[in-house]
Amino acid sequence: MFTTPTLSISCTTCMRGEEGSSVNELSGRGGGKNNSSVRTSELYGGLASGSPWDDGIYDGVREITLVYGQCIDSISVAYDKDGQFVKPGKHGGVGGGHLHKPLTTVEVKLEYPEEFLVGVSGNSCSVPGMAPEVLRSLKLESNRRSFGPFGVLVGNPFSFRVQDGEQIVGLMGRNGWYLDAIGFHISPAPKSKLFRRVQQSSIPSELYGGVAGGDPWDDGVYDGVREITLVFGQCIDSICVAYDMNDKLVKTGKHGGYGGNHLHQNLSTVEIKLEYPSEFLVSVSGYSSSVPGMAPEVLRSLKFETNKRSYGPFGVEIGTPFTFKVKDGEKIVGLKGRNGSYLDAVGFHISYAHKRKRFRIIRKYLSKVLEC
Repeated sequence: MFTTPTLSISCTTCMRGEEGSSVNELSGRGGGKNNSSVRTSELYGGLASGSPWDDGIYDGVREITLVYGQCIDSISVAYDKDGQFVKPGKHGGVGGGHLHKPLTTVEVKLEYPEEFLVGVSGNSCSVPGMAPEVLRSLKLESNRRSFGPFGVLVGNPFSFRVQDGEQIVGLMGRNGWYLDAIGFHISPAPKSKLFRRVQQSSIPSELYGGVAGGDPWDDGVYDGVREITLVFGQCIDSICVAYDMNDKLVKTGKHGGYGGNHLHQNLSTVEIKLEYPSEFLVSVSGYSSSVPGMAPEVLRSLKFETNKRSYGPFGVEIGTPFTFKVKDGEKIVGLKGRNGSYLDAVGFHISYAHKRKRFRIIRKYLSKVLEC
C-alpha cells in the first residue's frame, strides 16, 4: 500500500493546457524526460467537478493502486525516476467511501522496465444520489497483459492507447470525493534499454480472426511458451499463456471471457503444458466467424502444434479457416490479439529457436552491467 503524503504535495502540481483538449506538447515540466518528446492526452471522465491533479513526468509506471466500488474511489501511482521508486500520492477518496458498497483495493505491479503501461480504458457517468460524472470503471493495459476491468461497466465508454513505440510516463486528472477524470503523459519507450534490443530479435505476425471488434492486447516477447489455458464453447471464450523468461515461469493475464459466458453452451477448459525447453510452439490454426445473437467475427476454434505433437482442435470448426506456421528454425515466443467478451483475434511474435539461449546469456550479462 502507498503511504498518504501531506496535502502540500498536491499543491505543487498543476494542469497543463485546456482540460478536454486534444493531445498537446508539454513544456516547462521537469521529471527526467526530454519534455520536447512528451505529449499529454485529453482528459477522460467528468470535467466539470473536482480539482485538477498532475503527477508529472517520469521514466515509466511501476505500480498502480486502485480503490473502487460503485465508482473509482481513488488511484495512486508509483513511478520510476532514474532507477528510484517515486510515489506522488493518492488522488480521490476524499470522504466518499461511505456512499458506495464495500470498497475493494487492487494493486497492479508491472515488471518494470521490460513491462510498461500502454493503454487505459473505462466508463464514466453520474451516480444517482452520490456524485456528478465520475469514473465508474478502469481497465489497464501494459505491453504484455491486461488488468481489470475494475469497477462498474456502465456509462460512457472511453479508450486511450499510445502509438507503437510509446509508453505512458505520467498520469493526471480531476478528483474530489472520487476520481472524476483521468489523462496521460506519453513518451517514446526508451530504445536504449536492454529488453528493447532483445525484442528486436523477434518478428510479429499479422492478426487472425476478427480485427474490427474488441480491444488490442499483447503479451510481449519471451524465451518461449510453456503453458496455454483455453476456455471454449460455441467460440473461444478466453486464452491465458504462461511463458519462460530466464528459466522462470511468467504468467500473463487472461484475454477474453469478459461477460460472455452465459451466451454460449457449457464451457470447457483445457490446459496445455509443453515439455519446455525441448518442446516449443511452432503453429496455430483455427476458424473465425460471427455467432448469431452473440458476437461479430470471433475465433470459433484453435489448434496448437509444437515441434513434437498437436493439441486440439478446440471449439467449433466453422467459418473462415486460417493457419500460421513458423519457418524452419523458428518458434513462437509471444502471443497478441484482440479481445472483448470473447477472443476476437490472435497473432504471434516469432524468433529463431537456436538463438534464444544466446540472447538469454547476453541479457543476463548486460543486466548485471546496467546495474553497476
